[in-house]
Amino acid sequence: MFHFQESDRVVTKKEGIDFAREYGCLFIECSAKTRVNVQQCFEELVLKILDTPSLLAEGSKGIKKNIFKDKPPQSDAATSGCC
Repeated sequence: MFHFQESDRVVTKKEGIDFAREYGCLFIECSAKTRVNVQQCFEELVLKILDTPSLLAEGSKGIKKNIFKDKPPQSDAATSGCC
């Protein structure tokens, strides 16, 4: 059994949350190393796809959006509030 240490992080939780908000993504912490929340991440992803039929349609056309190139416009809603 692995024990997670805060100092082991490569990306802070705040950085992950901020990134997700900036690009309009879901944020769920997980670890492949310790298997923490991996199942939950996949389940949330499947539910989101099922709740958003356009994701299936866009994916089937081979359209891929590179979030590192196309930065969405900033809005006040994305920068305020809590997760």
